[in-house]
Amino acid sequence: MSAFASLVIFCALAVLSLVTVSVINEREKRQKALMQKIKRLKHRARELEELVVEVDLLVESRAIARLINEEILELILAMKAADESATYLDASYQAAIARSENLADEGQVVTIDRLKGSDAQIARSQRSLEEAAGVIRKQQRSGKISLEEMNIFLSELSWAHLMVDVISHVAQGHRAINRNDVLSGHAFYKKAQQLLMQSAHSDKRRHRMIKELAEILSNRRRALSEDLMPETRINPEESAPQSS
Repeated sequence: MSAFASLVIFCALAVLSLVTVSVINEREKRQKALMQKIKRLKHRARELEELVVEVDLLVESRAIARLINEEILELILAMKAADESATYLDASYQAAIARSENLADEGQVVTIDRLKGSDAQIARSQRSLEEAAGVIRKQQRSGKISLEEMNIFLSELSWAHLMVDVISHVAQGHRAINRNDVLSGHAFYKKAQQLLMQSAHSDKRRHRMIKELAEILSNRRRALSEDLMPETRINPEESAPQSS
């Protein structure tokens, strides 16, 4: 074999080697990008799963939690489309379907719990409600819900946002009354009343709550009506003193 032929073969092998390395590198880049995308989607799905649980405890209607769960279903389907071999996602998909069916049952008795034990817990719950509002706006932008539906859901979230603060302060007042600290109890009740008075929310229950808190402060009632505050587990006991 001539030197020229050997050189040609060598160059061809070198080029082939470079092309092979380039193809492998490109494949690895695509695989890495795919894995990063799936990782982001999985992380977001986990966040939304936690959000569904939180919102279902804070908002009276289950429709908002159901819409958030639909976002989870879409994320799982996107991951399955990106990686058809990811059969492990089948269990997550079936769990989301089951959760959707459960949330669709508006007749199911669900106990809401807006009573938080600290400012940090109040802030965390309110951030969850704000994130839920972001999901609702996204749903409307993508045409999945109407503008009217969005406004109804946002109003529900806004009410829940206010109630987390109000109910938690009323509960703090109840705790104080139950340990015979009337002054502190009334301070918490007044704060809850102030939060309601400062709000411009159109929910008719706001005025009732303001009125009933005034009655609590004047010792004419022990606690808010149960339909206003179903979180009754720490309501003042009948034997608790109500006078200063």
